[in-house]
Amino acid sequence: MKETSIISVEHIYFNYGTQTIFQDFSTDFERGSFTCILGESGSGKSTLLRIINGLILPQKGLVKIDQEILAKENLIQNRLEMGYVLQGNSLFPHLTVYQNMIYCLKILKKPDAFCKEKITELLPLVGLKEDLLQKFPDEISGGQKQRVGIIRALAHNPKIVLMDEPFSALDSETRHKLQILVKNIHQKLETTFVMVTHSKEEAEILGTKILPL
Repeated sequence: MKETSIISVEHIYFNYGTQTIFQDFSTDFERGSFTCILGESGSGKSTLLRIINGLILPQKGLVKIDQEILAKENLIQNRLEMGYVLQGNSLFPHLTVYQNMIYCLKILKKPDAFCKEKITELLPLVGLKEDLLQKFPDEISGGQKQRVGIIRALAHNPKIVLMDEPFSALDSETRHKLQILVKNIHQKLETTFVMVTHSKEEAEILGTKILPL
């Protein structure tokens, strides 16, 4: 593992039944980088993201987060140090926009005043206004939903942000605006971003490194 790496994937093997996804696969993700995992459907992009997040564990090999081996005993703690932005609408429909944004903060038992201050701080970063906070997800646009998802992923100050094709369901204009937005957020926060995409153009816009699968 390189000294500058925050994530290290070492000699992993992973199968879905008889389908081999990874066979002795290794890679590193440098601290503060924006890595785009690029590949076609079925190449293992989203599987790799889930392995990094500990949602699934490799059959062989290991993953290290900040030099600590990811294992069943520390999965929850490691997940709480990551943000996750999913494809399409991943917001909880029964919660308001604000309640969605502070979801991870509430898991961490942060006080109400802290939550309000944090969201007020993040709203300008993604170009949202306070009048959206009390609306429900079905009352806002697809682009706004993804911006809410980005705030939810950033609100608890994660050291790693994972993004699984977050813009693929959006129209081209909205997708481009969000690409630029996320690029600016990465440059400002200097957090480590790992994003799955099937678009080479998107990977070239966002990535400081492209990992082809």
